[in-house]
Amino acid sequence: MGNRPHIDQAVLHRQAQVAVLAGLLRGDIDALVEAVAPADIPGWFTPDVAVLELAMSALDLASIPGSEPLQYEGLRERYLPEVEFRGRVEHRNSQYALYAASCMRGGLQPDLLNDAGWWQTRLWIYAVYAAVIYSRAAAARRSTTLEQVAHDLAARHGLV
Repeated sequence: MGNRPHIDQAVLHRQAQVAVLAGLLRGDIDALVEAVAPADIPGWFTPDVAVLELAMSALDLASIPGSEPLQYEGLRERYLPEVEFRGRVEHRNSQYALYAASCMRGGLQPDLLNDAGWWQTRLWIYAVYAAVIYSRAAAARRSTTLEQVAHDLAARHGLV
């Protein structure tokens, strides 16, 4: 790490989650990704898990008991139309983040390092997309605002 100041990983974890929730309300996906980027410190911390935890909780909010399951087909197009995934790699990476959050919700911890540690584009970027998708789905399925979903997520993660 050289002369870089030592930043506690728990602080970076929390900062990444706060950045996602604040960015979620602004609605600018590019700015949201930029806001999370400072928490990505190569060789020290990557916000993959922090952001996937939010995506997992958002999926939990979108999964209303007694209602139809959330359908994967068309999920990105419905809830993240402003991002165009090009090529097989981007589609696969996005799919992985959506599936990883779902696995975590079901109690299965994905092997993030072996599955995605070698990717050229960092997993946390796709995790941000998954968090946005599941948060928007939760708002739509609960007939509430994205602001309320963000507040509920913040409360679940002790960020309020």
